Amino acid sequence: MFKNKLLILCLVLSMGVAVTGCAAVVLGGAAAGGTYVYVTGQAKQKFNSDLGSTYKAALKGCESLGLKIVEHKKRLSEASIKAVDVDKDVYIDLAYVSTKVTEVSVRYGLFGDEDASREILKAINKSF
Repeated sequence: MFKNKLLILCLVLSMGVAVTGCAAVVLGGAAAGGTYVYVTGQAKQKFNSDLGSTYKAALKGCESLGLKIVEHKKRLSEASIKAVDVDKDVYIDLAYVSTKVTEVSVRYGLFGDEDASREILKAINKSF
């Protein structure tokens, strides 16, 4: 009984550390926004482009990487793309920030993959 409580406590503490800001990685890049942030399994980057143009670039970027697009939606202030890379789901969310700025979030797989997410952001940047 005590071992179970100790195990649960350890899991809760480790999850708390995993979701804090200490896990964030901020790196410079050549993309339109200049930097991306990777935290809790998602890579986020702001692009200096309107939502419609960024959405088209995201679709082209997925195609250039050979990702199979299974679902995509665009609304006035947001858009989303779901794609598949062999056996991993890829989720791309786009959010209107201003008429000239769109934030793109990429999650590769269930728990995220920083390298794969970064490659998708690069492909989006090259597709403008």
